[in-house]
Amino acid sequence: MIATLKREAIVYGVGALKGAARGDRMIWALHRAALMNGIVPVAPALVVAEGFRTEARGDRLEMLLAGARIEELDYVQAREVGELASRIDASDLVSMDVVRTAERRNAAVVSERQPALKTASDLLGHDLVMYAV
Repeated sequence: MIATLKREAIVYGVGALKGAARGDRMIWALHRAALMNGIVPVAPALVVAEGFRTEARGDRLEMLLAGARIEELDYVQAREVGELASRIDASDLVSMDVVRTAERRNAAVVSERQPALKTASDLLGHDLVMYAV
């Protein structure tokens, strides 16, 4: 029998914001479906910062994020992100924050496929469920 991993939330990585900015229909359909089913997507603050740094369509990012919960980064969380990055020798703190948020919230991740996400999830003991965009 194959076990199904049940996730209670979804966390947006930078890939989700990039998809929304370029009008990716799958991202918008996933976002609408989540909201219709009472799931409020979570976007870590570092993801939001990176999204606005790299994407020209800020209006689309605003629309997506209007329906999301922004996860702030306090001292303890920042320390966890830095320590996680150090343990796997990763320089991408944004991705480490996505993994930390997903693990803490028992969430699936919507982002670009990155080996560091899987490595960090494994280190935390969190089976990564990912929707790659």
